[in-house]
Amino acid sequence: MLEIELKFQIPEAQQKSLKQALQPDTAQSIHLQAKYFDTPERLLSKNGMALRLRKEGEDWVQTFKAAGKNHLHRIEVEVDLGICSEEPELPDLNFFAEHPEAQTLLEKTLGNQVTELELQFETDVQRIYRIFNFNNAEIEVCLDQGEVRTQNDIDVIHEVEFELKQGPAESLIHFAQGWVKKYQLWLDVRSKAERGTLLALGQKASKAVHAKSIELSKEDSTDTVLRKIVANCLDQILPNLAAVAAEVADAEHTHQARVGIRRLRSALKIFSNWSDAVDPVWEENLSKLFNQLGSARDRDVVEADILPQIVQEGLITIELPSASDDSEHPAGSVVRSVMVMNTLLDLMAFAYTGSSVHENQHKSNKVKKKIKKRLEKMHQQIVHDASQFMQLEAEDRHRTRKRAKRLRYGIEFVSSLYSEKEVQHYLKQLRPVQEALGHYNDLIIAEEVFRDAAAQQPTAWYAAGWVKARQESALREAAQALEKFCTAQTFWS
Repeated sequence: MLEIELKFQIPEAQQKSLKQALQPDTAQSIHLQAKYFDTPERLLSKNGMALRLRKEGEDWVQTFKAAGKNHLHRIEVEVDLGICSEEPELPDLNFFAEHPEAQTLLEKTLGNQVTELELQFETDVQRIYRIFNFNNAEIEVCLDQGEVRTQNDIDVIHEVEFELKQGPAESLIHFAQGWVKKYQLWLDVRSKAERGTLLALGQKASKAVHAKSIELSKEDSTDTVLRKIVANCLDQILPNLAAVAAEVADAEHTHQARVGIRRLRSALKIFSNWSDAVDPVWEENLSKLFNQLGSARDRDVVEADILPQIVQEGLITIELPSASDDSEHPAGSVVRSVMVMNTLLDLMAFAYTGSSVHENQHKSNKVKKKIKKRLEKMHQQIVHDASQFMQLEAEDRHRTRKRAKRLRYGIEFVSSLYSEKEVQHYLKQLRPVQEALGHYNDLIIAEEVFRDAAAQQPTAWYAAGWVKARQESALREAAQALEKFCTAQTFWS
């Protein structure tokens, strides 16, 4: 069974109001007590699966869950065990005999470790729920209040889920947007199973999610191609932003969130006219989010890559202030904003809920022709910049760096339609350009960071001078890399 739902965290100040919106005196309610099982190596969790026994009122239900094709869909298989004379201690996989998909996934994942399943954590939740009708859809809103617990720790649960019972998935998203605006909800793609596993491991967050490859088909229309690309970007963005919003993120979560946002912005700039459903506001809002998440990343680069080189010389020691020390908008609050949440939901509606009604205007046999036109234009822009790079203003050099990065993303998005060998050969020629331009840009950023730090630490002026002295050499190296790139052999001709 395919489950279509969205889950949100509720700001403490809005919890009472949201509960009242469900009219708890007349809404349905149920007590849910669940046990989650996995192997000592967490084989299920590592593969995006969960296996639980849950007492729903007086009945027991055995459930298998697995990641679906995106963050809106999940595979869910339930077996009603009814009222049991004794509380079940372990799940019985034989109960899934009538659900071959679930049984196959479990057997493939667990292998000969089926007998090693053991209790990992439990949840105890009071659920209040009500059905709403909206835009030809039936949507169940569930308010869950309770806790997830292990033998040694407890984490509070206070979240709301919107599950589509029938109707178009797009209606579910638009319905949720109204609640986001009214109650300042923030999207959380972390499941209770994930939160429980982290609690059991004593960890605050799962590892940051990196970009994954995309498989396109030569039969895809341009509209479908763009939706697949946006979906791929969201797969990277959403879990990383969830960690940032929950204020459990490390530097890599923020970095990968920004990479995902940059990839998505690139896709919208390169391919925006491939679908009539693209809203220009998306790119504007993503740009604001990207910039607001940027100060922390800039400091991370300086601290990790440049400051150690200065300190290694033994001349000075600098303690840079954290990004949060001088930020008017902490990253968590930025991500939790209504603007960001509704933009993400708009993008999910676009990527996950079907194709444009005008898709036939973009025939699949034109895809490669359109790709060639896009990539060739970007390639020639960089070649043109290379011819005058040393004379360009700083802003235009920065534009060249962004063009090179955007070209790489564009190629990665469509690479499955071309010879892997030829694609990799071209990217190998582009890589030195990106590395040289990136190094030069890091030195520019470092100078700004050190100049800002000098207000409290005068020794930072030395660091600012140190990076300033190396910018001219880095600039020449970038110009040389660009000149060499002008002879690069393309693969889309």
